[in-house]
Amino acid sequence: MTAATLALVATTAGAAPAYTFAVAATTPVGAAPAQIAVSPDGAAAYVSNAGGNSVSVVDTTTTTAAVTSTIPVGEAPSGIAVTPNGSTVYAVNATSKTVSVIETATNTVTGSIPITGVLPYGISVSADGAHAYVPTGDAISVIDTATNTISATIPVGSFPILTATNSTHLYVTNTGDYTVSVIDTRANTVVATIPVTAAGRPAAVTATDQAVYVRSGAEVFVIDAATNTVSKSFPVKGTLGGAAVTGDGNTLYVIDSEGGAVAVFDTATNTEIAYVPVGAITGGVTVSPDGNKAYVTSSDNTVTTITRSGTTDACTGSLCLSIPGR
Repeated sequence: MTAATLALVATTAGAAPAYTFAVAATTPVGAAPAQIAVSPDGAAAYVSNAGGNSVSVVDTTTTTAAVTSTIPVGEAPSGIAVTPNGSTVYAVNATSKTVSVIETATNTVTGSIPITGVLPYGISVSADGAHAYVPTGDAISVIDTATNTISATIPVGSFPILTATNSTHLYVTNTGDYTVSVIDTRANTVVATIPVTAAGRPAAVTATDQAVYVRSGAEVFVIDAATNTVSKSFPVKGTLGGAAVTGDGNTLYVIDSEGGAVAVFDTATNTEIAYVPVGAITGGVTVSPDGNKAYVTSSDNTVTTITRSGTTDACTGSLCLSIPGR
């Protein structure tokens, strides 16, 4: 199926800008890809292959988005993150209870950090690159990235699983008690605990400096980052899968794992503006630094690249037609 066939146009009355979304590439990676992270320059994506005990490096600068390297790591890698300077990738190995330290200049593992606690899965790096955060049991293990050692442990809610950072804070989804812990990354202290009660458990989380989006079953909660309160919520398709918001705050991607697709939302109205099938059960999603690409992991051992571009199409309701010559 061509990208043109899959192009889905995002148009909502009164919302601007309008975007077109299209599948640009489907890249074979390792077995059971879980999460994905993109380098700060947008030139590479790093995919944790939970079934392959490896990390695939994808060249995102080409139209084919081919894998250029496969890096062996620990058992069942899941969470993955890149430092702000792009020099290091951290991959959380859930079964091994370690974090593999990957040097991006050579795509080799240069260290392994033991993690204590239960079910290490997610990871995020602070905006200044000084710390990486791994949820384990009822706490966050804080990695000092200068020494690649555990420098602190921060108690949070029950069974934290995934995290997201903005320029000043870390947000942790606590699946056991339906809360989100907010940690000041300058002081490494919890400054708020936010209830997000829903039919499902809070899992995926993504953030900008203005808003935090928490996927909890078939619902997304929007947290005001200034007040640490839930400002609204809205329904989404499916009950499982990740979420990612673009850095400009305009576009939110939410996985419909059961439907094998990605639902795209205009954050100004919290309405669905596109629904992009990727053909398999989907899981993780992240976005490029410029916001114009999203990368999605799928159970058929692939990563799908979805592009976002502006449009000059003419629209009637939710239908957009290309205008010749524009």
